[in-house]
Amino acid sequence: MSGTQELQKVLDLFEQRIAAVESKVGVGAPPPPPASTSADAPQVTAFDAYCSKSLEPFVQACAALNAKEATECADHVQQAWSAMRGFIVAASVSKKPANFPGDCMALIKPCQAAMQGASKAISRGDWELHQKTVSEGVQCLQWLITAPGPKDVVESYIGGTDFHANKIRVKYKKTEPKQIAFCDTFKRLMTDLMSYVKEYHLTGVTFNPRGGDIGSAPVATAKENTPPAAQPTAKAGLASALAGLQNANDLQSKGLRKVTKDQQTWRKEFSGDKPAVVAKKAAPVKKQTVTKGPPSKKLLGKKWMVENYSKSDGVVTIEVEPKFTVYIACCYEATLVISGKCNGVVLDASQKCQVVFDTCIASFEVVNCKSVKVQCKGTCPSIAIDKTDGILTYLSKETLSLTSFLTSKSSDMQVSFPNESGDMVEAPIPEQFRHTAALVGGKPVLSTDVSDLYTH
Repeated sequence: MSGTQELQKVLDLFEQRIAAVESKVGVGAPPPPPASTSADAPQVTAFDAYCSKSLEPFVQACAALNAKEATECADHVQQAWSAMRGFIVAASVSKKPANFPGDCMALIKPCQAAMQGASKAISRGDWELHQKTVSEGVQCLQWLITAPGPKDVVESYIGGTDFHANKIRVKYKKTEPKQIAFCDTFKRLMTDLMSYVKEYHLTGVTFNPRGGDIGSAPVATAKENTPPAAQPTAKAGLASALAGLQNANDLQSKGLRKVTKDQQTWRKEFSGDKPAVVAKKAAPVKKQTVTKGPPSKKLLGKKWMVENYSKSDGVVTIEVEPKFTVYIACCYEATLVISGKCNGVVLDASQKCQVVFDTCIASFEVVNCKSVKVQCKGTCPSIAIDKTDGILTYLSKETLSLTSFLTSKSSDMQVSFPNESGDMVEAPIPEQFRHTAALVGGKPVLSTDVSDLYTH
């Protein structure tokens, strides 16, 4: 257990004992501070200053692109950051609940709505990469319910946003500076958020020990700076009435199928001997079958067994020591953060997961996985990939000259690492090779070269 965890545990126990003593002697809890004082909380003031410095330039960059999709990206980010501010304000006037984050679900709903809205907005087209960049970044709101180590959650999503933003940079590097400004301002928005969280919420969201009950805290329900509704006019009233009639007609005809010419009895094309056309039933949505049971995280001797985690379980933090190994299996859309130096990590039979680790002494292995992301913040001498379809590996500057890859029976493998100027660049791991057979000294020899496909 780290020092910050021990300190947080002592503080929580101290608060509980004070509350128990007050209840016995008949001393009531202090009344919650008025709503107007929440703006004076240092973390709230600092958040507003951060938004003025980093959020507004991103909104301006989106407006400069002069496209509906770009404006929608700015709206999703503003909605998410407004929900984040609402949670921070509520925490600044409330005590930390004993059941955290379970007692904060009402406050986190606006954040969940913002994250879901950004994900649903992704569509095929010229703006798909922009929408994916924003959607990946908005998911960092999970830091609000993560303790300890919320900064690591924000940091883990910066790499994901860079994956999509770098493709925008490559596409528009020499043609449209406004597109580059979109990527740069969003990257600054994320990195500045990480700095803010590190300074004001190091071990988790900062609560007020002298505040009120979290259940009575205000819940943010709408975006900030929402324009006031226009006053209705006679023309608008008529338009709304006609729209109501149209909706009524649509409801009456809902569910009716179209009658073709061969089914209309008064037409010469009519054929009564043909059976009626039956509408096809929609195919049932398949549920994911990756997880095999309830989430489980156990330390067996010197081996962590982490199984069956999904997106709904939030960020999973694993504290390790140099002699520990970590085995992660059957996880789906989960985010796992491995803190400290460990001997080795194995990621097995998982899909759409993100794993962030500090340092591996031996190797990091990925087996039987699909669409996963792995980020090395420290060093790792070897990364083995076997029977995996879709993997993106982020390497730090320190490990770039040390890490080697061993791959087999895998496809769609990418590596991202910083260049001399600090920008992240991406390169594919070859899947196609050219083999040449020959006899050398009477013995068969096979030489292998990377296909010309990867030399451009």
